[in-house]
Amino acid sequence: MAISIGMNSAVRALLAQQQAMDVIAHNVANVNTPGYSRQVVRLAAVAPGDLGVGNGVEMVGIERVRNMFVDFQWRAAAHSAGEYSARASSLRMAELALGEPGDNGLMAAMDGFFNAWRDLANAPEQSAARSAVVQAGETLAFTSRRIARSFTDIRGDADTRVAGAAGEVNALAREVAALNLRIITVRATGDPASDLSDQRDVALDRLSQLSDVRVMHHESGQIDVFVGGRALVQGATANVIETQRNAANHDYVDLVWASDGADVRVASGEIGGLLHQRDVDLPARLADLDTLGAQLIADVNAVHAAGFALDGVTTGTAFFSGTGASDVGVDGALSADLSLLATAALAASPGDGDNATALAALQGTPSLTGGSETYGAYFTGVVTRLGVSVRDAQGVSRAQTLTLSHLEQLRQSVAGVNLDEEMVNMVQFQRGYQAAAQVIQKIDEMLDHLFRMAG
Repeated sequence: MAISIGMNSAVRALLAQQQAMDVIAHNVANVNTPGYSRQVVRLAAVAPGDLGVGNGVEMVGIERVRNMFVDFQWRAAAHSAGEYSARASSLRMAELALGEPGDNGLMAAMDGFFNAWRDLANAPEQSAARSAVVQAGETLAFTSRRIARSFTDIRGDADTRVAGAAGEVNALAREVAALNLRIITVRATGDPASDLSDQRDVALDRLSQLSDVRVMHHESGQIDVFVGGRALVQGATANVIETQRNAANHDYVDLVWASDGADVRVASGEIGGLLHQRDVDLPARLADLDTLGAQLIADVNAVHAAGFALDGVTTGTAFFSGTGASDVGVDGALSADLSLLATAALAASPGDGDNATALAALQGTPSLTGGSETYGAYFTGVVTRLGVSVRDAQGVSRAQTLTLSHLEQLRQSVAGVNLDEEMVNMVQFQRGYQAAAQVIQKIDEMLDHLFRMAG
């Protein structure tokens, strides 16, 4: 009986060491697999039988090494990193669209426009000087429209990315729901479903970058995922997010729940950052440009309309058409007839350039921000505020990226596969296997000896 117990114990030892070696081989094979968490074998002594002699060792489970607290911190940081990365990207494109300082920016165009009026004031009857004013006005209008259009295009790009991100969220939600079902099924058989859990965690990590998701774990192994207080994933069910065009918001998409059409509340993540840029930040900067454009149009038109054309009779002509930065242009009548430029302050005075001088003087007249800022000062403020926003967004994005990198290192220190450690474990279990095999060999020799004696 004792020999039988020893044989059984040794056989169990062989099986346990072999299973441990299998797990090590699996770890080594996945050393470079993204999202893989190393696995360890848990061994336990088999309870002794009636004779009080132990029955060897058995594998009681394979555990996935993972720190849920670090995962929680990583995903919380990913919300902010995704949001400010999206903001920084959008703001940087807006800054490039302004092109300041530079020869092709709006500041240079305004300087060129008012300098052309100064030149015309010195030679009001020269067609070349008049043509230069109209051309400078066209350049100013084109530059203004170009910047406004660029800002609008950036908003459109953010909208397209929001729609694409919503589709990615739906795909990831379906993946998590399907993995929930598989994990529950596999765990019911006693298998910990470690590899499936790794796949699900990779999907959760990406969801955390896209939106401010919250995760609830259950004893069964399934998880529920929430966005804005609503369930995105519940067990094996994924709740779909739809996009609806909003005619009141330039036909941009709104994110709604497919089940009831309620708005999806996204506070951060890439989607949150894109929505903020599309609906809050960029519209505010467009409004600043429109404020400048509308004031410039109104002031120039008012002074120009008060002057007289080259014929000394015609008056009341507007220089600019449009209402703001996005639609400003030189009045078509002026482009067709340069003599309509109102350079004179008095009637029947073709050589008078006083009204041209008054138009040039608008450049230094505080007419914005309650009469405290000139066009140049106001636009410098717009550029400065944008530059500060770019710097701040990039700074937060870099800080969050560094935080994610640090947390990822913590993750890897726990869950990552260390080849040196695996090699040490492999030697350890290999020695255990060899020792168990030697025990079996010695028991076999004992039995052989007994059989010879009995014979």
